[in-house]
Amino acid sequence: MRYAILLATLLLAACSGEPSEGDMRKLVEAHTRRTLERQGNAGFRAFGEFRKQGCVDAKLKGGQDNGGQYDCYYAATFVPQPGQPPLTVNGKGRFRRTDKGLTFEDLGAQPR
Repeated sequence: MRYAILLATLLLAACSGEPSEGDMRKLVEAHTRRTLERQGNAGFRAFGEFRKQGCVDAKLKGGQDNGGQYDCYYAATFVPQPGQPPLTVNGKGRFRRTDKGLTFEDLGAQPR
């Protein structure tokens, strides 16, 4: 019975349009990698830990339909430089489904 409830919950979450934690991680890691490479720091490969904290429908100007856009919050931990302690960042991003897949727009991050 537990497995049936878990399966139903997962199916409902998949239908909601909200991005999964795995989708979020992939897009935020790619964005972080590109940003750090532009700054001359090509050492970043992946987060040590990544946790989705939740999503809400994006609020758009003029009361427009959100068009499948979600503002999502996350916590990501990584080592900024070799030999330094890990840094955890709380971030917010806008995720939008398009005909080409899911997109990510960085809405800011703060060190914890």
